[in-house]
Amino acid sequence: MLAMVLLVLLQPSTTHPVSEIIGTWQGTSTCADRVAAPACNDEVIVYDVTAGAASGVAHQKAYKIVNGERELMGEMDFTYSAADGCWRAEFSSPRVTSIWCLSVTGKTMTGAAWLMPGRRVVRAVRAGKQ
Repeated sequence: MLAMVLLVLLQPSTTHPVSEIIGTWQGTSTCADRVAAPACNDEVIVYDVTAGAASGVAHQKAYKIVNGERELMGEMDFTYSAADGCWRAEFSSPRVTSIWCLSVTGKTMTGAAWLMPGRRVVRAVRAGKQ
């Protein structure tokens, strides 16, 4: 019985297949806490999400729209986290570490970026599938 439970836990989630997040998403990424992230700017965003290099991984290219043109902000790989209930990716730079948590319901994506440590919400994301 224990072996069956472990097998189920180790298999990729079928309720959140990578196909649900694949596509082009457009919307907003807005500042949620300017005290924690004083340099934050509200942005119009486009996320291009494709299948990642491994099973269950989604690769995202994140763009902000500046003067009507896409400007690449970065790329991240997302995997579905049952514990967080979202597609999750970690971003690290010399000055910040954040966790991005994106949820998909049909053609709507919502989510947030959490400043680490502490999971302080610094960005709110809302986008629609194109």
